[in-house]
Amino acid sequence: MCFPLIFCGWMLFSLIFAFGDVAVNHTTTLFVNHGQSAKIRCNYNPTNDTESMTAVLQTLNLSLCSYYFYDNTWKTHHCKDPVRFIGIPETNDITFELLNLQVQDTGTYTCTVKRIVKPPQVDLGVQRVQVIVRPVLLLSCVKRPDGSTMILCSVEFYPDSLEQLWIRDGDVLNSSYSNKSFNGSFSQQSYLLLPPQTFSDTIYSCWVNHSSLNKPLVANLSSSVCYESEGVTVIVTVVFVMLTVALTVFLITLVICKHYRRTRQQSVSPVGVIFTPEPVLHDPLQSEILYSTLGDHHPVPCSLAVVHSFA
Repeated sequence: MCFPLIFCGWMLFSLIFAFGDVAVNHTTTLFVNHGQSAKIRCNYNPTNDTESMTAVLQTLNLSLCSYYFYDNTWKTHHCKDPVRFIGIPETNDITFELLNLQVQDTGTYTCTVKRIVKPPQVDLGVQRVQVIVRPVLLLSCVKRPDGSTMILCSVEFYPDSLEQLWIRDGDVLNSSYSNKSFNGSFSQQSYLLLPPQTFSDTIYSCWVNHSSLNKPLVANLSSSVCYESEGVTVIVTVVFVMLTVALTVFLITLVICKHYRRTRQQSVSPVGVIFTPEPVLHDPLQSEILYSTLGDHHPVPCSLAVVHSFA
């Protein structure tokens, strides 16, 4: 009889402890991609005697956005740019929206709703949400100073915990070299040197696993893409050189032609000649036209006078 009672008591204590632990440490997890947004809905118990209350969103000890409710209206106290507040008094809904999330924004956010009037102050609800921004993975073709081709696997992540592998046809490869830096979030670059170009096309994969992921990330890149980009670069360089040479030859030819024309003109007219128009001579015997000021204004020709001599 005692054993069943002890067993039942232990089970009841375990259930109470388990449910209490869940109630205290319960956290909702949101998985979002880089650049997207996440909505944190604040769960709380509204009361009929609440005249004024506050809603605060914070992470660790940093307050991100706070609003206070008074006269049936939500008013801002302070709020950072990446955060937007949505409060609907009719439905008692309170939501904080995190905009344009970056990898370094990964963390736990807490929404606290508190009644401040009527006193005393009472916590109406505390909601914790863990926001996980998935790492950003990018593959690209790069060139070494000696002209050899490499594939670059660049990963941005937070917090500092990352596994990265190169895979070719199921085989794990060693990267040529890698480096890691920190600027608000961690960034790691891993390079893989490609062999000389062959007729076969090979698929290379960059495999990444991180503590914020529910499964690893894999990005693939074909070797032909890097070799094609190399060929395009060579063609563009050759075309640019040819155009430069053609333009140079054209400009030189133009200068030579102008110089030749100027030399030829100077050889034909070595001395400049100034032509002065001859003056127009009037005949003294030319008839003149006289105008009368009387009657009709008709010109009256006036001939030269003839003088007769009387012997």
